[in-house]
Amino acid sequence: MSQEGAKGDVDALRQELEQLRERMAVIKKEAAADVDEKWGSPFRTPEVFDLKVKARLSSNDEYRTLQGRVQETENKLAADSDAAGA
Repeated sequence: MSQEGAKGDVDALRQELEQLRERMAVIKKEAAADVDEKWGSPFRTPEVFDLKVKARLSSNDEYRTLQGRVQETENKLAADSDAAGA
């Protein structure tokens, strides 16, 4: 593969990774807003709030799927980077 073709693949992977992370951030923001709205406990600390948001995200199918795709894309980028450096 030519250098230009490889660079285009890497750029496409980086763009995909950015889009995946942006979507994950939106889902996380929505989950945090939902937890904030529904949480009536007086025992509210930032740490407990974060745990509740993480629990909500762990049960979100789309978020979990995106996590997997981010991991796959990061692995592809790492492999392409290693191949380019070899």
